Amino acid sequence: MSVPRSRSRLGISEYVSAVILVIIVLGALVLIYAHFNAVISLSESLFSKSLTEYSVRMHSLMVVTASYIGGDGVLHVIVAAGEYPVEVYSVYVDDVLLEGCPGEGFRSLRPYDVIEIACKLPQPREVVRVKISYSGGLVEVLASKI
Repeated sequence: MSVPRSRSRLGISEYVSAVILVIIVLGALVLIYAHFNAVISLSESLFSKSLTEYSVRMHSLMVVTASYIGGDGVLHVIVAAGEYPVEVYSVYVDDVLLEGCPGEGFRSLRPYDVIEIACKLPQPREVVRVKISYSGGLVEVLASKI
């Protein structure tokens, strides 16, 4: 028996299917490449940002040269900035934030500045632990009454 000729073929040729398969594979590869490229770009930008912040932090140096408590109960801390500008954020005495210390004129230190930060202590003490928070980190010293 022979197959009637009026019946149409329902399949596609192997050439058309090969072309469609190549297009699908290339599309998938493009999507995978775009995803990995985005992940690598994001990782690179985050690494670059953290490296820049670390570099600024390492260059922002502040050194305490002297610290003492005067007879009138005022804390005196003499600090020196390094090669780069330094921003002083806050002063803590025995882990308690001193309000209004340092004053507005002493918050930004230019390179190689030496300044004295003077703050009235809430309660006079013989020895206090002083922490100064600045743009390069945290510096901690002891101050005693003289």
